[in-house]
Amino acid sequence: MHIDKIIKEYKKLNCPPGVFNPCGLPLKRDKYFVLCSERSVGKTTNVLLFGMLAHKIDNVQIQYIRMHSDMITPKTSRQLFDTILAFDYVSKITDGRWHNVRYWSAGWYYCNYDDNGKVAEQDQKPFMICLGLDKNEYYKSSYNAPTGDIIIFDEFISRYYPPDSFILFCDIVKTIVRERQTPIIFMLGNTLDRYNQFFAEMELLGVTTSMPLGEHTEVVTQKGTPIYIEFVTREKTKEKITLNKLFFGFKNKKLGSITGEDWVIVPMQHIDDKDDTRRVIYKALYVLYEGQTLQLEVCYSDKYQTHVIAHFANHPYSDSRIYTLDMMDDKRFRYRWGYDKLDRLIWTLYERKKFYYQNNSVGVLIDKYCSEVKTRKQLY
Repeated sequence: MHIDKIIKEYKKLNCPPGVFNPCGLPLKRDKYFVLCSERSVGKTTNVLLFGMLAHKIDNVQIQYIRMHSDMITPKTSRQLFDTILAFDYVSKITDGRWHNVRYWSAGWYYCNYDDNGKVAEQDQKPFMICLGLDKNEYYKSSYNAPTGDIIIFDEFISRYYPPDSFILFCDIVKTIVRERQTPIIFMLGNTLDRYNQFFAEMELLGVTTSMPLGEHTEVVTQKGTPIYIEFVTREKTKEKITLNKLFFGFKNKKLGSITGEDWVIVPMQHIDDKDDTRRVIYKALYVLYEGQTLQLEVCYSDKYQTHVIAHFANHPYSDSRIYTLDMMDDKRFRYRWGYDKLDRLIWTLYERKKFYYQNNSVGVLIDKYCSEVKTRKQLY
């Protein structure tokens, strides 16, 4: 791709200030661009614009991926180009040849409508194809994208994932890329889950668990894959600062998700360390998940009755009971939620909201583990 030409054309669009601009990314150096933010920052819209310009200059066909195929139906996809149409970017990009877009048969086409709102003419080939991870096997045998040099995996951060989602994603990337070295991949997230399974698979947990909002860095995996990651924040325009001052100038930190100074974080219930009546009943319990070791301590106290305290740990021991989503040839390991009375007690306490956490990160990991358990089949 002619990156410099695309950037030059992008600047001519005069996109509004304060929205995400992909032109500053090291597009000639890295292959994966992991971009996470709250909503309404403009990531998807402006990456789409970049891809549409790549289509104009280099005949690139955008490959737009979502987690499930029901997320790329006409009904669920119709708002994808609302902002682009509102600012008349289609006409600007195509030099007035086309004025609208149409979704048809899993592809987005340039088109023009007549005065009655019907399609008067449509481009012969789509500038963008939509794909769902759950159709991976079908794509491997029947799909070919020789010009698919821009891949967009939108809303890749999810609360629920099918098993081996990262492998499914890599499989689709392989189907699109084939033997070419030219494609670049945008992974866009509309929230921040610092322990997301994709971060773990991409060797990014060391970055995501510590990098502040608004920062970015570049990482090369052990086997040499170059990745750019950024926690995108809104640019503080004068208008935004004035608006926040007029209506939201209060001390409550939870307002950060409204003012754009922080993101929404789901609070987890924490334990009262001053409970002198607490005693530990059983503590040789561990959860191994996304590269993290979590210890579960079954406790009893006058205030909380029977409950579980979850916290980070270094490693399990020879007499430990270890919950995992991997198949292990070791009697210590229990797949999913296990199978005996003690296992049922522990996870019943979770369902009854009797788990208490060292911090929010531990709570997020336990919640994600339990959510993924529900997608796995029991073997016993």
